[in-house]
Amino acid sequence: MPQSPLEPAPLQRTVADLVVAEMLLLHATVESLSVIGNGVRQLGRHLVAAPSDPEQPVGSIAALLQTTADRALEPYSTRLSYLRQLQDL
Repeated sequence: MPQSPLEPAPLQRTVADLVVAEMLLLHATVESLSVIGNGVRQLGRHLVAAPSDPEQPVGSIAALLQTTADRALEPYSTRLSYLRQLQDL
């Protein structure tokens, strides 16, 4: 069955999808690394202030780590959602 001139060949579509997926992955990785860097900076401030500041209990370290992990994961889930939406077009 011949394809219309506006319809890309299956291989071209696959390559285009792969390129878009890689760009989204790269963008999510950069954003995630920024979040992790901020989390490490906050953790450092927390550890330095913890002995002298009774308002920063040690248990909040776990909360800080969990929050950082959640924020670092978000760019990947958002980009995956974008990719799925693009594939449905």
